[in-house]
Amino acid sequence: EDVASVRFIPQLDSSLVLRDPTPPIRAQVLGRPTEILKLAQTPLLIRQEITSDVPDTLVIPLRTSDVEIPEGVEVIVRDVYPHSLTLHFEPTACRQVPVRAAILVQVPPGQQPLPVRLDPDSVTVRGPRRAVARVDFVRTRADSIAIDTLPHLVELDTAGLGVLVRPAQVKVLFPRIRP
Repeated sequence: EDVASVRFIPQLDSSLVLRDPTPPIRAQVLGRPTEILKLAQTPLLIRQEITSDVPDTLVIPLRTSDVEIPEGVEVIVRDVYPHSLTLHFEPTACRQVPVRAAILVQVPPGQQPLPVRLDPDSVTVRGPRRAVARVDFVRTRADSIAIDTLPHLVELDTAGLGVLVRPAQVKVLFPRIRP
């Protein structure tokens, strides 16, 4: 009988960031000395999937059945210390999201509407983790623009998002107009 280290491998949603490193986890194992020595090369593991809807502080109970024993190692896990793990997540998050145009392009009579290109075509949203997770894209403010060879600056519509968006404006570019 001996005590072995256990690696905790959280499988975090992309919107989650752990604030602190996880404390050491140990397991009381029973087995032949040669089998227990194998654990120095291939440690015991606990994998835990953690979704984006968890609170900022999460307590996970640890059980012997959670411990994965490496293939080719014959030991029995009798206990796990500590019996629970407290994880603290950053309350804020940051990620890139696409920008969608809400632009009405004024074209001369008889000419086909032209597509617009936005520069940049994605922006950074930062704020409370749950609010950031809800933002799939950011729209430009509704605007009407006449076709021009010069770029136009358009504000982003951030009302009601509850996040900070950078940059706050994007350029609207038109393809070259051929006579």
